[in-house]
Amino acid sequence: MHTRESRGARVAPWIVFGAIVAVAAIVAAFLLLRGHDGELPWGGDRSREYTVGLTDQPTSLDIRTNDERGVEQALVGNVYETLLTSGDDVSVAANLVARWIPSTDGLRYSFVLRDGLTFADGSALDASAVVASLQRTIADRHVGYEELGDVAEVRNTDASQFTITLRKPNPRLLWALTGRAGIIYDVAAAQRAGDDYARHTYGSGPFDVAGSDGSSITLTRNDHYWGHKASASTIRLAYYKDEAALADAAEAGDLDVALPREAATAQRLAKHDGLHVGDGVGMRQTMLALNNAQESPFSDVQVRQLTRYAIDAAGIAKTQPESAAQLSGPIGRLQPGYVDLDDLFPYDEAKAASMRAYFPYAYFHEFTVLTDETHRAVAERITTTFNDVLSMPATLEVVDTRELARRVADGDYVCALVTLEGVDDYRRFVDGSPMFHYQNGEAQRIYEDALAKPDYNGYRERMRDFDRVVSQDAASAWLYENKDFVVTKTSVGGVPAENSSWRLRLAGLAPRS
Repeated sequence: MHTRESRGARVAPWIVFGAIVAVAAIVAAFLLLRGHDGELPWGGDRSREYTVGLTDQPTSLDIRTNDERGVEQALVGNVYETLLTSGDDVSVAANLVARWIPSTDGLRYSFVLRDGLTFADGSALDASAVVASLQRTIADRHVGYEELGDVAEVRNTDASQFTITLRKPNPRLLWALTGRAGIIYDVAAAQRAGDDYARHTYGSGPFDVAGSDGSSITLTRNDHYWGHKASASTIRLAYYKDEAALADAAEAGDLDVALPREAATAQRLAKHDGLHVGDGVGMRQTMLALNNAQESPFSDVQVRQLTRYAIDAAGIAKTQPESAAQLSGPIGRLQPGYVDLDDLFPYDEAKAASMRAYFPYAYFHEFTVLTDETHRAVAERITTTFNDVLSMPATLEVVDTRELARRVADGDYVCALVTLEGVDDYRRFVDGSPMFHYQNGEAQRIYEDALAKPDYNGYRERMRDFDRVVSQDAASAWLYENKDFVVTKTSVGGVPAENSSWRLRLAGLAPRS
């Protein structure tokens, strides 16, 4: 008996053969693409390794006790994470914490964590882990603990919520949680390992530390990371003895990323084919520091003010390769309380000379403008201004950078052209610090009032008043905020330059699209 086959029940042999060939081609293409540095064809990057060159090697990985800039640059944001982070306009933004509610009296803060947080070993980063970490930070006085204020209690209310209760308001608390005081450590894992923070890390960031030696730190991707996974599988932080050695390595192609501190190095590398130089605002501030001590001519407010009129701060800021923007007060763009004060002392030689005429010629005794070789050209220009415009007998004294920093810190100078790190230097205009010998009752009252505010926004607004008062009083002559530089091979990108000398964010390091 014959059966009738339905139409299409049999597949022609040539169709089967074609399908097999097509599948084989797709598999071959997949393997070919994956063979390039381990990259996946849809843009993944599961085994790519990078080398990042720096010059400021930390002496220890123990970020709890090591206050060096280099350890913060390498580890915070990469290996360790903070509860909060800095947002636009120096606001406070979510990070490990998703949201928070302050009490109206500023004495209690309730925090809610993000869902699914884990440490690098995969264990839960929950509210009890946060409380254990904060309690250790306070009890053991880790770096930055004093910024948390007068804490009465830290406790978790459930797995995802915790509270901080204060004995008195601390409007800087939220800002403190964006920094060292807000780092969360896996206390339980560290205790099991003998609390060896100097050689091992216990964080929750997109990377973990695989090892360190006398010249490098190796970061490996944290595949347990709760957020967007890092693109690179391994990043080696290679440390060089100086800027010249760093530049040589970058030009030789040994580095995927380099972080020079000096503009001259960035300019050198910008001329090299295959390298791209990016920059952003950093924390450093370049200024003519004025010693306000009684024996100094700058103890007189009018002398300080006429000095600021005589110096072309705007012109200097525009022409210096390391300048990101003019700065006219003690608080920079990346700090709470910044306000644009560039219109307070516009360049006006005639006005400065007129104010100078109030003083008899013999009023000013010879003094020196102290600086280092890096700032020689600008210091020469300012010294000429003192002599030719203001008839103030000034001579230039150039010393090495370490000697300059020591003398300025000790107040052993009359005026000095110097770059300060800028993180907390504004506080030196509150307490009569030996660096400036500056005291102003109104500025002190405003600062104390800012600290008494119950909330961060109120504090930030009052600090803007502080910034203006200190600038109007010409406590020193600020010139500009310095750039931070990031140099990359033209084939890679994803490393933000802003504030990179303190926070080097490497999770986005990837092939440039």
